[in-house]
Amino acid sequence: MRIPCNGLVIGLDSSEGGIAFLSHAHSDHTSGIRRHKQIISSFETLDLAGIDLEPFSCDGVKTIDAGHILGAKQLVADCDGERVVYTGDISLKPNILGFKADIAQCDHLVIEATYGDPKYVFPPAEAVYDMIHNWLNKNSQNNLLIGCYELGKAQEMIRILNEYGIAPLVTKKTEEFCSIYEKYGVKLDRLVLGSEEAEEVMSRSFVSIVPMSRAKRYFAYRLAEAFERPTYCAVATGWALYHRFDTDIAFPLSDHADFHDLVYYVEQSGAKKVEFFCGNGTEVLKARKSLILNK
Repeated sequence: MRIPCNGLVIGLDSSEGGIAFLSHAHSDHTSGIRRHKQIISSFETLDLAGIDLEPFSCDGVKTIDAGHILGAKQLVADCDGERVVYTGDISLKPNILGFKADIAQCDHLVIEATYGDPKYVFPPAEAVYDMIHNWLNKNSQNNLLIGCYELGKAQEMIRILNEYGIAPLVTKKTEEFCSIYEKYGVKLDRLVLGSEEAEEVMSRSFVSIVPMSRAKRYFAYRLAEAFERPTYCAVATGWALYHRFDTDIAFPLSDHADFHDLVYYVEQSGAKKVEFFCGNGTEVLKARKSLILNK
């Protein structure tokens, strides 16, 4: 996807234009952009993506917070008399790390619709944190595995666990991202698998954040045999509201906008033209029309 803007062409999380906008550092957005030489982005995103460039800037273009993960930004471009906003992945509600999306008024809005189905309305974050806390307390004598995406969700989960006095074990890949979070002022207490400290902790019951692919009952069973201690697993994802996982429990913790948030953003933006990516926004537009009719 790309937009023409004041004689330039800007690729939106793609390398299609002479200039690329990179909203955040998740791999499904960085693909194809890494070799680009002119990238509009944040310092945090370029660090997380391992791209050794300074953020590019051009007239009429700015970025605002997207709330999704560290450094996530939206593009606001004043192009030939029209304001265009591309959200990338957004989260409107503040999370435990304080990340939250801003809303920009515009003429043309290009917005995600990952959770564009009306059934996806997430519980308050505090309610999910309570679910996690209760599970931790119930299993304080057991090993616990929590499946998280290694960038973004893992760091949020570390902070949640820190609030409950737990420094979880993390993989070396997750640690790479955690180090960059700390570079930008986000404190995260954790232990890296393979370190002496981690080995000592594993002599008793422990909590470990693992990649989503490892958060499965068969893997927990293997660990239970190896450590001779009951081991249970969970995942943390917005899809947990309706999808089944091969885990003992699933926490509906999302770093995306839910259906109500999408409707709210579209309405508050005042956009005359709305496009969606990463999902179907048909129901979002229907809900927006209902709001207009009921005013």
